[in-house]
Amino acid sequence: MEELLDKLRAAGCKVTLRRKAIIDLFLKKGGVLSPQDVRRILRESIGQCGLPGIYRNLETMVACGILFRIVTFGGERRYALCNADKPDMHHHHIVCVSCGKIGDVSDCMYRDGMKIDGFTLLSHVVQLNGLCEKCEQEQNR
Repeated sequence: MEELLDKLRAAGCKVTLRRKAIIDLFLKKGGVLSPQDVRRILRESIGQCGLPGIYRNLETMVACGILFRIVTFGGERRYALCNADKPDMHHHHIVCVSCGKIGDVSDCMYRDGMKIDGFTLLSHVVQLNGLCEKCEQEQNR
């Protein structure tokens, strides 16, 4: 937990009770949570919390590298802990579309500053969707 709070501090963000509770929730629950899930669970533990504040805190944690945002096929946002070995390691995520399991992908051919079709790449976000081994085996039965 302290390592994740240090990421907030390093980004110049305050460590608040709500942010601690959100991080603790992701550490305990694991997996993927929607902002509505976070709000529902936090209401039980810390009381009143509005959805706009939940979204702001989740996006702050994405910017700090604590969480990453998953966009589902329906366009719904979900979030999960980013488990990169190194905090500044460039990587992407692959998400199982069946069970929500998440993997890290370190291979990436894109680098900020490179030229692509006349554009200078400033940043990029890649989400890979697939089936984990377990779900693929279940579907092939």
